[in-house]
Amino acid sequence: MPLQAKPMGGGAKSLPPPNKKYASVKARLDTGCNELKIKSSESKANARFHRGENFRRLKVSTLVALLQDLHVDMLLLDLRDEDAYMQYHLQGAVNYPIRLLSRQCNPFTTEILAYVNGGPQKIIVLCDLDEHMAFTAGNSFYEKGVDNVFIVSGGLKEVLRQAPELCEGPCMPRAPNPSKPHAGWHNSPLQPDVLIAVPRQGYTPTGSIRPRTSASRMSMERQPQHWKQ
Repeated sequence: MPLQAKPMGGGAKSLPPPNKKYASVKARLDTGCNELKIKSSESKANARFHRGENFRRLKVSTLVALLQDLHVDMLLLDLRDEDAYMQYHLQGAVNYPIRLLSRQCNPFTTEILAYVNGGPQKIIVLCDLDEHMAFTAGNSFYEKGVDNVFIVSGGLKEVLRQAPELCEGPCMPRAPNPSKPHAGWHNSPLQPDVLIAVPRQGYTPTGSIRPRTSASRMSMERQPQHWKQ
């Protein structure tokens, strides 16, 4: 008969049966907010979770609904610098540059402290251009003890694509045409007005930057060369 290795510790031990006498007794120890409590809460239907994130995400459609809900007190924080904030931002958003989080003493303003863990009706929403800064800031808020922090999925780029009326400012970028989402680079949001092509081998006066082929070389030899230096 072959020998079977036994696990260390004498094998798995079964738990004792629950006592009906203490079935109605609930634990009083609260370990604080954790990932399991957040994902099992009622707000799970309106939030999305990604791996490695300690905050909740809001879709643009959910953000629009929350802005219209009078029972929700929301603090919108724009994490970009002052110049980008002055160009355009979400309506009602407060400028809070992400560099302020690196301060060792009092990283939060008085307005933010009034919303920190202020109950289910008070939430803090972080937003930037493309959610890269919001990802870092959301985890930093959580590490500093803030549990009611959200970020806008996709950032301002996604807001401009789905609901540009939520933004305001003197330098609003052109929103894409929803009927022609693939019309070209000039219809995409947050693009410069002038596209500068870098000259390289095969550049022609017509603006083409494709490499030359044997057919194109023959056709170019037949054309006048007055444009060459």
